[in-house]
Amino acid sequence: MTAGEITELISRQRPGFSLQQRFYTDREIYRRDVERAILPFWLFVGHAARVPEPGDYFLANITGESVIITRDDQGAIHALLNVCRHRGSRVCLSEEGRSRRFACPYHAWVYAADGSLLAARKMPPDFDKSQYGLKQFPVETIEGLIFVNLSEEPVPFDDVVQDGTKYLGPHGFTRAKIAHRQAWTVRANWKLVMENFRECYHCAPSHPEYCSVMDHGLNDEMDRGDMEPAFARYADEWYRSDAARGRSPVQEGRRGEHFHLCGRYPIRKGFVTQSRDGQPVAPLMGDLTEHDGGVTTLSVYPLHFTTASSDYATLFRFMPLDVQLTEVELTWLVDEGTVEGRDYDVDRITWLWRITTEQDKQIVDDNQAGVNSRFYRPGPYSDFEPDVKRFIEWYLERIG
Repeated sequence: MTAGEITELISRQRPGFSLQQRFYTDREIYRRDVERAILPFWLFVGHAARVPEPGDYFLANITGESVIITRDDQGAIHALLNVCRHRGSRVCLSEEGRSRRFACPYHAWVYAADGSLLAARKMPPDFDKSQYGLKQFPVETIEGLIFVNLSEEPVPFDDVVQDGTKYLGPHGFTRAKIAHRQAWTVRANWKLVMENFRECYHCAPSHPEYCSVMDHGLNDEMDRGDMEPAFARYADEWYRSDAARGRSPVQEGRRGEHFHLCGRYPIRKGFVTQSRDGQPVAPLMGDLTEHDGGVTTLSVYPLHFTTASSDYATLFRFMPLDVQLTEVELTWLVDEGTVEGRDYDVDRITWLWRITTEQDKQIVDDNQAGVNSRFYRPGPYSDFEPDVKRFIEWYLERIG
């Protein structure tokens, strides 16, 4: 599609309806998505526990760009483009590891963990190594969550850092370790993945396990008037108790240019954490003194979500790989002082979001298959999908 055709397509988008087919299938629109709705924003790449010591590194795929996340000898975290400044070869070929230096396997140019060029064989006498370090990208952290920006002029991120720190701080993410990481490849456009994740209209028919833990799966938390009376009473009681604990407000966000939302909400009456039976699955994290029966969330547009119970947390990283290919990676955190097999069991910690994500993969794969039909037509969103509507409005503004 030409730029003019994309503009025309946006103008024809009917408010309150799912997107027209070409938004989910057209390669030119996908390229515009990457340039306007993804790369200008701060993108989550992983937790700092993946690079605990100087020399530790891992690779992050950001819409097809390979980025090396490193920690240098001074403890600073860097994001380096994995492209040699000589003739463009990949410098680092291992997905993760420990090395204070990166030697390009092609012509042996050697780089430090901060990206500076240390050695270049047989170059002219006037060659200035200081001008040929690996390209660096800006890095920000929120309680150990590493965000990277690949744009030339990053949008401000201070408000997100401030709010995320306030909400996630009590959970002690900077003193956490990774209990498990797992990735799924979803054969669907990234927007279908995000739309699915941002609504619970499908939870009752599709996620019985999730709904057995989270009461809001059967109640619209965005509108108290739609809640079942028993859940509404419990929610009001829990919010009063949470305020008495001194926790942050129920929900706040959308500050500055970077859309984000922080929140606190209850699980189910009698459940103190997000587990199969509602009982603790690990020791308390951070500065928390009780299993409080709630979760703390941080949503950072367009591709990140964090949810934290009192004893473990789950970090979501969504990454478009192609027009109809998206990677979904989950990372589970526990307190750094815990021991697997003694203090926690990986299957119990990962149960809820692992099985829910596996179900969502199948759901969204099928959604894309249906959208690909020549007979597909956009349908109206329900009142139970307010965040999807908000996301689509945000998306259309970005690419328009």
